[in-house]
Amino acid sequence: MKVATERWGEITIKKQGVTKNKFDITKSFSIMNIKYFYSIEELKEILSISVDLTEKYDFKKLKKKLEGLDK
Repeated sequence: MKVATERWGEITIKKQGVTKNKFDITKSFSIMNIKYFYSIEELKEILSISVDLTEKYDFKKLKKKLEGLDK
């Protein structure tokens, strides 16, 4: 299958299972080419910040706050 648009790469997230190196769920998604280039380290830092915010906000509140940033 051919990809319609250029991609920078792919991110894979794995949910750790009960035992070491056993994963219950794996999800992956593509990073699209955009105006700004982020390194893998920068993307990881953004993800870490987002995960930390889930301690403060549930999904709906966090999504609403993030959507409000571009206004």
